[in-house]
Amino acid sequence: MRILSRCSENTIIQCSPSMLSLIVLHHELDLNVSFQMTPRFFNHFASNKTHSSKTLTQPLFNTLKRMKESKFTSLSFFVLQPLDHLVLKLYPPRSEPPLIRKFGKVYAVKENLGNVDLETFVSIDSLQFRRIINKCRDYFVSVTPRHSDVKFSNEVREFIFPKEGAGDQCIVEGETEFLIPTYPFHVYNNISFEAKRVWFFKSVDKLGSFIIAPVGLFARFSIYFPIP
Repeated sequence: MRILSRCSENTIIQCSPSMLSLIVLHHELDLNVSFQMTPRFFNHFASNKTHSSKTLTQPLFNTLKRMKESKFTSLSFFVLQPLDHLVLKLYPPRSEPPLIRKFGKVYAVKENLGNVDLETFVSIDSLQFRRIINKCRDYFVSVTPRHSDVKFSNEVREFIFPKEGAGDQCIVEGETEFLIPTYPFHVYNNISFEAKRVWFFKSVDKLGSFIIAPVGLFARFSIYFPIP
């Protein structure tokens, strides 16, 4: 949540039968950053439809930060209808009553958050990804799959990674070229420490690209941006 809190004053909470997502639309750049959790991430998960609401980022972030500092062991997360406000129920480590935190009124939103095309992708080790964004900071980078390797390049730098079978530096499916930004730098740098590998996908409509960084088996960071 710390990574998301620096991007926007609002957070979109999107819940569906298959996933809970916390999404921020960057306040300056045309992209969104989300932390997505599948039902197996939770002890209990129930959602019979898709619902998206928006609430202020900072109060939500502050509550989650205090929960971590106070060693609360778990929480329950509700978007209530028809009042449509967000409620967190925080459970202390001992047998004490849970704390209830209500947030200001949220409202439904409909944003183009993109859908991932899983048939074409490139993946590299997060350490190599961190090298690229540090050397190409504040530039776009072209990702070009070739016969035996993948080239990451722009006007000032070039990186070549062998395809799988040569140390698994790069895993590739398909031959589509990607164009990825290296800003906001703090977002990419931070998620590179959270994941072992970083994956690049196109959107289903081919109008955008994704950078996805899995965190364990049941959660991931996802960054979506339209193709310029």
